[in-house]
Amino acid sequence: MEERDPQLDAAWLGQVLDALPVAVVVYDVKGRVQLSNRQRIELAGPDVRTLEEAVTRFAPELEDGAPLALEDVPARRALRGETVTGVRIRLRRPDGRVSVMLTNASPLFGPAGEIRGAVLVFNDITQITELERGRRELFTMANHDLRTPLTAILGFVQMARRQVHDTERVASSLEAIERQCTRMVRLIRDLLDVARFESGTIPLEPMPTDVAAMVHIAAERHAESERIVLDVPDTPVRAVVDPDRIDQILDNLLSNALRHTRPGTRVEVSLRVEGAEAVLRVKDQGAGIAPDEQERLFKPFSQLPRGRSFGGTGLGLHISRRIAEAHGGTLVLEETSERGSTFALALPRGSDYS
Repeated sequence: MEERDPQLDAAWLGQVLDALPVAVVVYDVKGRVQLSNRQRIELAGPDVRTLEEAVTRFAPELEDGAPLALEDVPARRALRGETVTGVRIRLRRPDGRVSVMLTNASPLFGPAGEIRGAVLVFNDITQITELERGRRELFTMANHDLRTPLTAILGFVQMARRQVHDTERVASSLEAIERQCTRMVRLIRDLLDVARFESGTIPLEPMPTDVAAMVHIAAERHAESERIVLDVPDTPVRAVVDPDRIDQILDNLLSNALRHTRPGTRVEVSLRVEGAEAVLRVKDQGAGIAPDEQERLFKPFSQLPRGRSFGGTGLGLHISRRIAEAHGGTLVLEETSERGSTFALALPRGSDYS
């Protein structure tokens, strides 16, 4: 039988572990780290040398947010002789981010069958979990937001049939039908846009456009236009953009600002040429956005606490940012406090106007 070099075996084992797409850590019977691969070190850091330190640093939770005690974590269960498979655990990183890990743990036995340690394998499935959450929210939202206008349309059609000789009521019913149909068209457009963006295709038809004129038209289109204060140049502010797509952003920003600004206050809209960019700022006088909510603002299907839903379906700001980025621009939350929030849209004007 061919002799094997123990040192070479150890080197190979380290390379094999580092090549795995999952994090691996081996504990001894006292919960001390005996072996770990690169993925685990990148996650936990080289200074976390015991199971207790890892639990203290990352405050593990179950998927429902319930805290997970040291004795209940998969590695500790494995040290008691259990084999643990497919457990999802949320880890709170020191910087506040939350990661979801799919964990498996098994005991390691000695020659006499005694427990000598445990091996823990965990895979970061945070992105998969986000996709699953988005899918669930999509079905929930589509079920509600598609069924509601359809129910309303059906009711108004039935009412119009009963009141066919009352032209005033029929006209009112037709207006309501139009509103609900417009709402459905907008929802379907948003869903199609998200599908296009995720596949990497964002259709644009750029052309020389007066952004200042677009801002005036977008403001006048809103029912509460008297609450919008414009600070826009009298002369054209031209940029090479897709006017329909930019109008989509303007409509979303103005609608959000009007919805969330305090009663009796106004929405301030300014447009400036700053270097090679046209920069639009929309400032509301709402209650501001908490730091933990700011991270979710531009994610799809974001429904924030306190009923603050940006874009109604939770798609508006996500779609708006993607459109801005497709133009080579940006859309950011520039400032927020208890006195209000300011969103800034920056669009490159193009070489002809820079």
